[in-house]
Amino acid sequence: MSGIQDIKERVGVAAEHIIASGLNLKKTGKKYHCPNIYAHKHMDKDPSMSWDKNLLQFYCFTCGHKIDIYGYYREHLNYTHEQVIAELTGVSDPTTTSMHRERMTLRQQVDKLSPITEQCIQYLEGRGITRDIIKRYQLRSYKGMIAFPYIRYTTAVGMKLRQPIPNPKPKYTSMTGSKPWFFGAQLVDPSLPELVICEGEICCLSLAVAGVRNAVSVGAGAKAVRSLVKQAEEWLANFDVVIVASDNDEAGMEMDKAFVELLGDKVKLVDKRLMVYKDLNDHLVKIGPEAVEAIINSARVKVEGRRDLDIDPYRGLTKETGMFIPTGLPSVDNEINDLAPGRVTVLTGRSSSGKTTIVKQIIANAIGCGAKVYLVNGENDPEYFLNDLYSCIMGGNEEYYTLIQINKKTHKEPKPDILKALQKWHEGKLVMFNKGESRLKTLDQLFKVIEDEVKFRGHNLVVLDNMMSLLSASAVEKNELQGEFVQKCCDLAKIYRCHIILVVHPNKTYQNETDMQMEQVSGSSDIYNKADNFIAVVRYYKDDRKFDGKLLLLKNRIYGTLAVCDLKFDPKTRLLLEDREGFLMRYKFNFNP
Repeated sequence: MSGIQDIKERVGVAAEHIIASGLNLKKTGKKYHCPNIYAHKHMDKDPSMSWDKNLLQFYCFTCGHKIDIYGYYREHLNYTHEQVIAELTGVSDPTTTSMHRERMTLRQQVDKLSPITEQCIQYLEGRGITRDIIKRYQLRSYKGMIAFPYIRYTTAVGMKLRQPIPNPKPKYTSMTGSKPWFFGAQLVDPSLPELVICEGEICCLSLAVAGVRNAVSVGAGAKAVRSLVKQAEEWLANFDVVIVASDNDEAGMEMDKAFVELLGDKVKLVDKRLMVYKDLNDHLVKIGPEAVEAIINSARVKVEGRRDLDIDPYRGLTKETGMFIPTGLPSVDNEINDLAPGRVTVLTGRSSSGKTTIVKQIIANAIGCGAKVYLVNGENDPEYFLNDLYSCIMGGNEEYYTLIQINKKTHKEPKPDILKALQKWHEGKLVMFNKGESRLKTLDQLFKVIEDEVKFRGHNLVVLDNMMSLLSASAVEKNELQGEFVQKCCDLAKIYRCHIILVVHPNKTYQNETDMQMEQVSGSSDIYNKADNFIAVVRYYKDDRKFDGKLLLLKNRIYGTLAVCDLKFDPKTRLLLEDREGFLMRYKFNFNP
């Protein structure tokens, strides 16, 4: 704060003229009209702002708004704190700074704006934008182009330009001196709890056509979200809920991810399954405003927990984007309709109960079906895991392997040509990350690695084995972080349309060979509450049992039905096979060396 005070004192009373002229403040008598449009809905007709020569700031006696030389550049002209401090420290005349020269360049260009041309209007009307909306958002023209103003309070901090033709190159340009901000922010009511953020000016206008209030768009593209959110941190804090309606493409996924990371649970994402076209404007033009409203309402359902069917009626089932992956256990697959994209399955069981065997089988089955798999390994020895994976694929075919002795145990080792065939079989489809060999220390670091893999490699299935060993924290902290861990899994699965399997342990109340309940999972109730499917593996240890164990489907969020699979261990393949009335359901891994 001492740096800001030093800046104020160096500029002194000259700040009154600099701020008043820079913001074009109207003066009546000795008072100025306050530019805080959010507090003065009628533009402060009876002026209530005065200059305080002692505090070197403007102060509004009606709304309490203050503007000093720092706030003028920081809040009203949208420069960052770092820029303002760097430019004004040790300076008594701000008009000598590059900030001021940049601002004057923008103002000179803005002064050359003209009323929007008929050609620009007709182009926008072809995109479904009405003349009333064009007027409300103060669109203008500049050298025949559409000019989209970015306004903070009452001041244009930026101007985006576009030729009124389909697919111009470049698509958009910005006037020199423009600063990033939210398009449409001047029309937002901060007293309302909800803000809708989309991608692109015309999509923002489309939301207005559909009657969606408090809608803005990011002005510098999805990639600039992080710097924009930092700049608008105080403004965004006004809203309880931020609905993000990005485009249905890779850039849109990046935008979703950034907002979720930066604003956390405040962010609600629209259901991209409703987006049959790329963006909101496409839906406005090709279907109508009701399609745009339905997309936004899909996020509101998540906010309110209710849906008014008179306003938002049944939309019909749509084909889900992403890959459905069978586990290879028919009873489970029939009930959950395979491992669906965008969902999370929790798998649990005692140590040595068969959890890793089931994981291994699902991974091999997924690869055999053409899925890309990412295994995050917390505690298993990677070479033994791969050996087990290869062994189950080779099965009992003695032509595929040789037996090797390691102390008292015998293992199948693939023959050189078979090993090459196995590597070819999973080429581009299997990546393993061993947590114990990494230097990652925090949950955020771990999920950044996972997210980058899913994003850039397009994995369909992510297996996290297991949560407790992946959490780098004390026992108390682990319990607190478990809910966050599962939520991150849910968010990641939804954004990238993959399926995530999370392996967890049961708590000490669970006894061997007994049927398990979800409440017997070790740790937070968020683990089973947030999961879409919950599966438990039970192992039998007594020789007089007909089966070697069973698998229990204890939660099936979408379809509601549950299942029990009786399991038998096949020593030749080292697989746990489902037994159906004495018939073992064999896996087909599509491996043909």
